[in-house]
Order: sequence, then C-alpha cells, then structure tokens
Amino acid sequence: MTDPGKKSKGFTLFELIIVLVIAGMTTSIIAPRLVNSLGNMNTKTAAKKIAASLRYARSKAASEKIPYAAVFDFYSNQLIIKKNINDEELTSKDIPQVYPLLENIRFKQGVSPAGDIYKSEPFYIIFYPGGGSSGGSITISDAREREQTINIDFITGIVNIPIDTP
Repeated sequence: MTDPGKKSKGFTLFELIIVLVIAGMTTSIIAPRLVNSLGNMNTKTAAKKIAASLRYARSKAASEKIPYAAVFDFYSNQLIIKKNINDEELTSKDIPQVYPLLENIRFKQGVSPAGDIYKSEPFYIIFYPGGGSSGGSITISDAREREQTINIDFITGIVNIPIDTP
C-alpha cells in the first residue's frame, strides 16, 4: 500500500502509451506534408535557376546590343544561351553557355505567344537589344509531375515565375 502523504514520482504505463499514440498520430499527419513540400523545392529551385539564366540573356542582349537566344533542348534537358548569330563566324568568346537541369527535373513543354506547344523539338526565345523578346512560357516538372512555369513577356522581355496558390 502506498502512503497517502507520499506523492508518485513517475508516470504510469498507460500515460506513456497515450503520449506515444498522440505523437504517432501527429507525425503521421505532418510527415507527408513535409516530404511533399521538400520535394517541390527542387522544382522551384530549378525554375529560379532557369529564370535567372533568362534574365542574364536579356541583360546581355541589352548591354551588347545584339539578340540573344535561349534554346530549350527537350532531348538533353538543357538550356542553351547563345548569341543569335545568322551565318556569322563564331569567335572563342561566342561559345554558347549550357545550363543542364537538376536531376529528375525535365522540360515539359514550351508555349509560344501564339499558343503553339513544343514538347520535343527545341523551343527558342529570342531576347532583343531593346529589352523585348519573342516571349512565351516554359513548364518544367519533376518525377512526380509537380510543375512550375516560367513566363517571358514578349513586349518587355520580363521573366517571372507565377506564385503558387494553395
């Protein structure tokens, strides 16, 4: 028998089991959401890198006063930034810059301002010296088909990534 004046200094087995059940239920609810948001981070990171490369092409076209082309190669999953030179001799400093996509990220489709959809052949966006572009949008996706779109305005050449709505 316990002494009524003496207080218990521990937890009962029943109290420990209740705490473990509550912790397990909380983890089972939170873990899938956390994993999904971490997986979506790769797609967002790739979209931000592509957008930064396109902004670079736009600024190079404006500063050098010659058109630059952004070529989205669906076959090799690479973005190629190059001077838009028609039949002129390339010099060593005119070598295109190639940006491979992150692992498990691929170009899904390109859409021109006219609504033409490109899914396999290369998709081009030209940035002009005045700041404008040929415009369009490019969509990337990951292995779980989480998508991110990058828009390029054809009048201003501004590159943006739409904000996701929950």
